[in-house]
Amino acid sequence: MESIDVAENLSSLSGMVFKIDQNEFGLLVDQNGSGFLNDTNVTMDLNRTYYIFESVYPSTYSIPEIVAASVVVIMLMIVVVVGNMLVIIAIVTEKALKNVQNWFIASLAVADFFLGIIVMPFSLANELMGYWIFGDWWCDIHAALDVLLCTASIMNLCLIALDRYWSITQAVDYLKKRTPARAMVMIGFVWIFSGVICIPPLLGWKVKRVPERYPKCQVDELPSNSCT
Repeated sequence: MESIDVAENLSSLSGMVFKIDQNEFGLLVDQNGSGFLNDTNVTMDLNRTYYIFESVYPSTYSIPEIVAASVVVIMLMIVVVVGNMLVIIAIVTEKALKNVQNWFIASLAVADFFLGIIVMPFSLANELMGYWIFGDWWCDIHAALDVLLCTASIMNLCLIALDRYWSITQAVDYLKKRTPARAMVMIGFVWIFSGVICIPPLLGWKVKRVPERYPKCQVDELPSNSCT
């Protein structure tokens, strides 16, 4: 009965459960309390039935967890993409909103829009599957875009905060100096600075990848280099 319970518990994960014989013993996998350990020194008890679990994806998420996470994150991505798209359209089309201070908000909306439509879907797939399936080339591009857009988003927030601060503390002088040309220079600096930060991995400053069954996509030795 115990072996059946173990098999049923393993089958709830995203994988396959196989019954094994004495010759196949030593590959039993489970670290969540089922009693089987990945230990080749354990002697097989011929009076017990053993199973091996092979996960479809190395992330070890169960099917309900994958479905729940996918629904939540996809809804979040839709909100991010649609919300920022509406902000951009409003600023571009509405004459009352075409003032210099809203240019900074539009720049932030552009960064977050592309973050939601380009970076987040692949990051979600990578997290749920536990490995990178999209190839080395797109891994480099994705990592660079991730750094670019996250940095640009943070820098735009800083720019908006500085604009509000100077508008309050130096209302007359700053508003005279905040011309459209200077605003474009400030926004341009944000994006150029963000681009400079994301360039090194594209030029070879990254972790050397070795061929493996479940490849990883990361720039450094840390578990994750994404802001998403």
